[in-house]
Amino acid sequence: MKRQALITAALLLAFTAPAFADKGRKHEHPPGHTQADGRHDNGRHLGWQKQAWKRGDRIVLVEVEPRYYIDDYRMYRLDAPPRGYRWIRPMDDRYLLVEVATGLIVQALGY
Repeated sequence: MKRQALITAALLLAFTAPAFADKGRKHEHPPGHTQADGRHDNGRHLGWQKQAWKRGDRIVLVEVEPRYYIDDYRMYRLDAPPRGYRWIRPMDDRYLLVEVATGLIVQALGY
């Protein structure tokens, strides 16, 4: 009986030793993969200040916060957007007319 208990204890120790040997990688990246410095967008978003939008560019409307939407376009002296389009104000005195379904910029004012 003692022998069986001793063998069981030795096996338990043998199987748990690799778990204690792991140093805990803390989200290390495999070779060839760069670290995103805590960002989860792969560094794609350049920010409003760094982007010079032009007609034909695409904007991801899901990433645009509602505070940039222009609902009262008359206050900014803009024409009414056609159905399916929306005015966006990414910076002061700059306006984009964007197709909601595709994110295609139809008109860029102030650039």
